[in-house]
Amino acid sequence: MATIPTARFLVCAALLMRLAQLAAGETSACVIWSSAGAVVRRGSRLDVYCAFHRECDRAMFSEHPPALQRHTVVNSTTTYIRVENITKQRTFSCLCHGMDLDPCGFDIWAGYPPERPRDIRCKHEVLTNQTGEVICSWDRGRKTHLRDTSELVWVSTSVSGDPTELWPPIKILIGASDPPSARFSVRQGVQFISVRISTHNALGSAVSLPANYTLSNIAIPAAPVLAVPRCSSRGCALGVQSPQKTQYLEIQYATEAGMWTTYPNLSVPVDSDRLLSIRSLEPYRLYRFRARAKFSSGLWSNWSNVASSWTQEEAPAKELDVWYTQPPFDFKSIRLFWKPMTAAHARGKILAYLVAVHGSQSVSTSNLSANATGASVAFCAGCYVTVSALNAKGTSPPAKIVAYRTKASAHLDVTVKAHVHGVALLWRQAERPVSHVVEWYPEGLKLQELHWLKLSGEESRAVITGLNASECYEGAVYVLYSDGSMTTSTFKLLNTSRSVPKAGPSFQQEVDASRVTLTWAELPRAQRGGCITEYTIYLEDANGSVQQYSVQATRRRFVLEDLPPGAHSLWMTAWTSQGESPATRKVKIIIQAVEGIPVFLLVLCPLLSVGASLLLCLCQIAAVKKRVWLLFQCFMFQVVPDPANSKWAKEITQDKGKMKLPSRQSESVLIEEEPDIIIIITDEEKLSNHNKEGAASPPTSPPSASRRPLTTYIKSVSIESDGPEQTRTLLDSKMKTVDYISAGCQDGCLVEEEVDGDDEEGDEFGHILMPLPACTLFNEHMEPQIIGKLTLDAVRIDCSSLFENS
Repeated sequence: MATIPTARFLVCAALLMRLAQLAAGETSACVIWSSAGAVVRRGSRLDVYCAFHRECDRAMFSEHPPALQRHTVVNSTTTYIRVENITKQRTFSCLCHGMDLDPCGFDIWAGYPPERPRDIRCKHEVLTNQTGEVICSWDRGRKTHLRDTSELVWVSTSVSGDPTELWPPIKILIGASDPPSARFSVRQGVQFISVRISTHNALGSAVSLPANYTLSNIAIPAAPVLAVPRCSSRGCALGVQSPQKTQYLEIQYATEAGMWTTYPNLSVPVDSDRLLSIRSLEPYRLYRFRARAKFSSGLWSNWSNVASSWTQEEAPAKELDVWYTQPPFDFKSIRLFWKPMTAAHARGKILAYLVAVHGSQSVSTSNLSANATGASVAFCAGCYVTVSALNAKGTSPPAKIVAYRTKASAHLDVTVKAHVHGVALLWRQAERPVSHVVEWYPEGLKLQELHWLKLSGEESRAVITGLNASECYEGAVYVLYSDGSMTTSTFKLLNTSRSVPKAGPSFQQEVDASRVTLTWAELPRAQRGGCITEYTIYLEDANGSVQQYSVQATRRRFVLEDLPPGAHSLWMTAWTSQGESPATRKVKIIIQAVEGIPVFLLVLCPLLSVGASLLLCLCQIAAVKKRVWLLFQCFMFQVVPDPANSKWAKEITQDKGKMKLPSRQSESVLIEEEPDIIIIITDEEKLSNHNKEGAASPPTSPPSASRRPLTTYIKSVSIESDGPEQTRTLLDSKMKTVDYISAGCQDGCLVEEEVDGDDEEGDEFGHILMPLPACTLFNEHMEPQIIGKLTLDAVRIDCSSLFENS
């Protein structure tokens, strides 16, 4: 046979297609086809050709929306593209650019040929004693991704099974279903059937092996029907109806959210109606029931409808699980906690809780609502408390609570270990305890979220579950003894999934001079990540230098002292055993520079004031006053300024020279500087004639001490001079001589200061007259000695009367 060249063949095919199109009046620009046809096996390789009717700018596309493909030119009218590993349905098209012609397109389907059907399952549903239907299902195998056609062929025989009695095969076309199934009726008297399944599509076909059945072995009765059960507290009466007579009946029951349980030893025939009694149920439970039936042979029917009902209540048979704690700073009451009863223990709806305080002579009872989980009760020495749960049928046995006496803390050596389901606690066994109580609670929330677990005296291990990963827990192990005493050993629970805190604490600052007080609250429970071990305060100055302060986890206040002036930044973090939290936002503070009296002076002045006040009070005592005066004399100046401005001193100076009043030799001190001048005028000089400026003579004898003078005037002017002559000149020119000075005055002295108003420069001082304390001035020696300069070395001032009137 001669071989036709490929190119010539393609040209001929294109011409023939073109002629066919022209004969049909088509307006398409091209013809498109595949080298493997319209349906191919997945993963195949093929070529898609396009033959154009005329010369034009040709293009080939794939998919939808169309995507331009790179094509290969065969000749002037034909192009193609190669498709590798096709895995799904694809659309191809060709187009002439610039021409008003329709494009041509072609769909290619990719799939698999069908596999042989397997695992054929058939059952015979008996509708009546005369009729029934056979329902078969099977596994079609791998999905073909193509349009499949299936049919079931079955063959039946009579009771005898004689092959000569075979009826003709019956074919049933099967529609699309998942899983695939078919249903057909069987004639009366048929006992054996043979079933075969065939499937085909565009890529091939497959036929299953025959499946042979005896109808009695696959017979299934109709599902029974259940009536509403009538229940007591421990059982229910269940009515069952069945359209066929069955040999076996199976009952299952379950609580509202529980698993189905098969009621045991139930093999009873059911004709039409049957009343069954279901026992060993729990009080006050919602039970669901279902049933199914079976002939003496064959298969179980489908499950019936579900019927449900509540069992009746009973009084609670178990006491409450109760524990207690002592509120802080309250020694006359206790806080009770109890766990809600489970449905199995409550045996009904809890209506209230009864709390009774039993004293030596009376019983006080309180009713609490069904939602209560604790109560605070007043407690006394020798009292005990009972708690009971109440439902419609009665009360539970009372749970007794005795306030145990706390002995010294037990050395149980509690060990906390991470466990796959929580935290495991291990402790050393105590001597002859009655029981143990393990309690735990989120840190600081003992009265709000207390959890506990009661164990026997022989146990020394507990596993705590249900811990929140973001919480820090505290707890204790209580060892209870028969004599009413207990010992305690505390611990902290570190959850296995702990982490660093999610944020630092939110703080507030108060600035007072160079002192900053920080206060903060606990982190929210969801942000702690476990047990907070400490806080860190960061202080940054203007130069960028950072100081850290570690604060205990229990503190909520910290004071920064003696901060230097300037700008500072503050922030905080929190720590767990896993690390440090992110820092809080930085807060800027300004410390102002303090100007004023130094701090030591502020402290010293009040101390001196207090000391002076105490001294004045002591001086009111005569003996103390005398000793103080003697001490005061020790510190007085021994050189007295020269009173050269007195009238009689001037006269003596002019006539006799200088006068010096003698004094004790040991107390005389010569002073180089000029002393302040004190003018002393006695009463005798006042009585004498003082019209003459310098002729007055000094008195020959001192004034009597018993004589009470009228007034004494003292005029004191500080004058620096080189000699008595200059002093006298200054006195004569600038000062007005006072008339007299009384030698002794007890009621008071007046000091008069007057400056001549003719001074060219002017004087700051005016005329001053002020009283002085009562004093007595006298000369120890009656006759003064003139020795050149008048001084008061020998003048003694008696101020003993200074404190008499004070």
